Amino acid sequence: AIIGTAVSNLLPNLASEVEKLSIVPRSSGALGFTYIPPNDDRALMFETELRGRLAMLMGGRAAEDVEGGVVTTGAMDDIRRATDIAYKIVAEWGLSPSIGPLSVATLATGADDSGYAWREQGGALSELVDREVKQLLDGALLVAKDALRENSKVFMDLAVTLDEQEKLQGKPLEEKLTHVRIPSKLKNFIEKGEIPAA
Repeated sequence: AIIGTAVSNLLPNLASEVEKLSIVPRSSGALGFTYIPPNDDRALMFETELRGRLAMLMGGRAAEDVEGGVVTTGAMDDIRRATDIAYKIVAEWGLSPSIGPLSVATLATGADDSGYAWREQGGALSELVDREVKQLLDGALLVAKDALRENSKVFMDLAVTLDEQEKLQGKPLEEKLTHVRIPSKLKNFIEKGEIPAA
């Protein structure tokens, strides 16, 4: 919720605001969730928005690590979705500064939207894509952790409230999130694509 709010404040026209937070399991694979309404009705997405999504998706893993130093499989779906976005940024949408404006999958297979089949060929290009995807994901995780640490009072307040009430939404959630600050590492990652040092 903290990272989603920071991203929404940074990109008000591109990111939706957090509407609900819960620690009540909603399925066998999710032990809680942050609900941000989808904003996918546009045909185009900006680089800044994509990096913001990466940071938001890494928020669950970051929260586990920052809060207790112990991570679980709870963020599996978010990590899967973040990996898919990072891969597309680098290998499909031509948004990688080092690879340039080319669709690696199309280049390697001669077909479009063929998934990851080109990776079986391996080689330097495959290794470069892997490195860049990992760098984006590591950067998103680092800025997510930093955002939680920079907003530790809000983070702890949300944790205590959720422990007591299990769900938080509407005005009470909105009031708690008004204190969220946008850390410079998150801002630079989203706006400039800067990956902070570990």
